[in-house]
Amino acid sequence: METHEGKGKLALKAGIWYVISSVMVKAISILTTPIFARLLTTEQYGTVQTFISWQSLLIPFFTMNLPYSIGRAKLDYQGQIEKYAGAMQVLSLLVSGVIVGVAAVFLPAVSVMLELTETETLLLMAYLLFTPTIMLNQNKYKYTYRYKQNIAIAWYMAVGSTLMSLLLVVLAPAESKGMMRIIGITGSHVALSVLFWIRSLKKGVLNVNKGFWKYGLRISVPLILHTVCMHVLSQSDRIFITKIWGKTDTAFYSLAYTYGVALHVLTTAVAEGWLPWFHDTYYAGKQDEIRKNVKPLVILGCFVGLACIALAPEAVLILGGKKYAHSVPCVPPVVMGVVCQYIYTHYVNIELHLKETVYVSIGTVTAAAVNIALNAIFIPVYGFVAAAYTTLASYFVLMLIHFTITRKVLKVKLYDDLFMFGTLAATALVSFGLMQLYGHNLRWIRYGITLAGFGVFLYIFRDYIRRWLRKRGTRRAKKTGEAGEAEKGKE
Repeated sequence: METHEGKGKLALKAGIWYVISSVMVKAISILTTPIFARLLTTEQYGTVQTFISWQSLLIPFFTMNLPYSIGRAKLDYQGQIEKYAGAMQVLSLLVSGVIVGVAAVFLPAVSVMLELTETETLLLMAYLLFTPTIMLNQNKYKYTYRYKQNIAIAWYMAVGSTLMSLLLVVLAPAESKGMMRIIGITGSHVALSVLFWIRSLKKGVLNVNKGFWKYGLRISVPLILHTVCMHVLSQSDRIFITKIWGKTDTAFYSLAYTYGVALHVLTTAVAEGWLPWFHDTYYAGKQDEIRKNVKPLVILGCFVGLACIALAPEAVLILGGKKYAHSVPCVPPVVMGVVCQYIYTHYVNIELHLKETVYVSIGTVTAAAVNIALNAIFIPVYGFVAAAYTTLASYFVLMLIHFTITRKVLKVKLYDDLFMFGTLAATALVSFGLMQLYGHNLRWIRYGITLAGFGVFLYIFRDYIRRWLRKRGTRRAKKTGEAGEAEKGKE
């Protein structure tokens, strides 16, 4: 039987590769955006973005968020994860099929509501019908530490979708390029999903198991509201800015938010890579290991956040040019909001592990309501910069809610809470100081502080860096030795 230590090493390796892969896949998406923006007309590009927005908003209803249940099910149904995933596959198909059937009956009305043509709506329904299978299998691989398969899926969806879309768009006549981009996105997902269905049929894992279904729905359904409200939380500020101040101010805010989201990509990847190990370790009763290992993760997120804040003026200049200089003051609160998200995720993990997912949705609904109320009060008075601070306030409230739920409601004291909140407070103080140095004449002081901070980072993580370098050296020596032995053998 595999020891917990051996499993921990495998989890670390899988987690590192998961983080690297997630960041690189997101980078591909960001880097290819200008290509499609130039190949499509603004109207076609807008249609594609509308299509993508509906994907992210509707996918929780088609999946019923069943992929969220895989991590806990692996522990409760040990040795049956393939059959469990197969049962979820069948259930998600039934749910998706019903929704698609209703949409098909009322296709003209649904198309008008979505602001898509009927053909585009059918493609959206096809994407939503087939994608749950991919998500379920990807989560299955993630929680069983089969990181190579997980990474292969992620890269296929990023590179395959992009290449297929690019080929179709280049070959298509001008008036059809937008449709070809949508077909590329949908076609690549449908093809992969069909392969998974064929594989599941051959392995005989597809099944109708009401016990599995009941278990999965109990964990996952409450999270639908959470997912939708997170979408509202991330989008409502831009809607308010557009309605009150216009699209130009929305552009200023969106650029700063996009820069902040770059940090979110990294923190989300780290959190997702950590979660499988968290489930296994918590289930094994080794809470001390979690308490010890979460600290460097929190410090890492805070240091990266401070680096983003320190270099905000230069990043905004690169991303948007001098005309977007007004965006710079939005960066610190947006980034601090991402740091709050990163910290509260560790408390949410406890709720997920204990299968108390109703509390996750309660927190998100409350935070979304707070965000809308604050936006309505402060954006009309202080403009788009206020939206950054209302977003930060909402995520801070959400963090406090999840802290309270885990400590007071679930009666779980897992983390060193003083460390968690103390680190956040220190990060906020330093970020405030960096903001005061955004002026042109003070940039060299800011650069000096940034370099000093990098030195502190290297000092704190010196043991981790030494171990990594030592392992690299050992591997290199081993390869050199093997190569030498091979040469001797030839002689």
